[in-house]
Amino acid sequence: MGCSNGGRAALIAAQHYPLEFDGVIAANPGFRLSRAAIAQQWDNQALMKIAPKNEKGEKIFANALTKDDLDKLSQAVLEKCDALGGLKDGIINAWEACKFNPKSLNLEKQKIEAIEKIFNGAKNSKGEQIYSGWFYDSGVSAEGWRQWKLGDSQSAKPNARNITLSSGSVNYYFLTPAQPNFDTINFDFDKDTPKTFETVAINDAISTSLSTFSANGGKLIIVTGVSDPVFSAKDQRDWFKKLEADNENSQNFAAFFALPGMNHCGGGNGIDDVDPLSALEAWHEKGEAPKSMLAKSKTYAGKEFLVCAYPKVATYVGGDASKASSFVCK
Repeated sequence: MGCSNGGRAALIAAQHYPLEFDGVIAANPGFRLSRAAIAQQWDNQALMKIAPKNEKGEKIFANALTKDDLDKLSQAVLEKCDALGGLKDGIINAWEACKFNPKSLNLEKQKIEAIEKIFNGAKNSKGEQIYSGWFYDSGVSAEGWRQWKLGDSQSAKPNARNITLSSGSVNYYFLTPAQPNFDTINFDFDKDTPKTFETVAINDAISTSLSTFSANGGKLIIVTGVSDPVFSAKDQRDWFKKLEADNENSQNFAAFFALPGMNHCGGGNGIDDVDPLSALEAWHEKGEAPKSMLAKSKTYAGKEFLVCAYPKVATYVGGDASKASSFVCK
């Protein structure tokens, strides 16, 4: 059981050592780590391009998108998609069905273009997808999203995790051979992407054929935040759909839960408190497949939520909106 790189390690355990573990929980897993590292450079370049300058003429990366900008984005996404689950409650339960166009935002053109570029995902000059896009969700206005994508440094030295972590990981690990003096802000998505391929076989947990794990009685639960800013929930969804296609009766051993509004391994402004361990124990020891989980939120104290196993969606059917019993999985 692990989150982030620990979630990646959890998937590696199921894929590479299928007889060693009969229960695995992978939360917000960085399973396609080498591609996510490139996606960080894609985002960094899009934001640096529009970063405003201070009185010294220095670009302030953190101000490329202000708090007000992201609040407007979050509210607009909620207005468009919140009611898709049958109730306007600040949680986009039908996250997969949310079709949002940032051109509707009351923002400067260059900011809208940067948002579109980021959410459409990294591509090479031929338009071929390098890393998946991202789901539009309310958690973009939360502090956890900003910490990864933008940071808050008001100096010429950015402190966004996408930048501070890249100088070590891209230069010394993902690029083969290592290039200590490489400037990540100039990453070339045609020429430099192939230089990262050597690390794919080492660390990317992308295998979907889990027949040995399944035959050994293994159970796998994946949990991720729809508003995760570093490992895309869309990429995780696409991987899980391939797992379903590649494994007969996959529902007998694998389940995927997406938490609306949650950032990376917690935080955000949506559902951020679930108990996959109890669900795994009930599944493995009692044969009770996890069709849903009860959940809570720091943002909505005192309220219960229902989180459904993919592809079903928690849908309001009437009653007290603060009780999970007022929702069913459809």
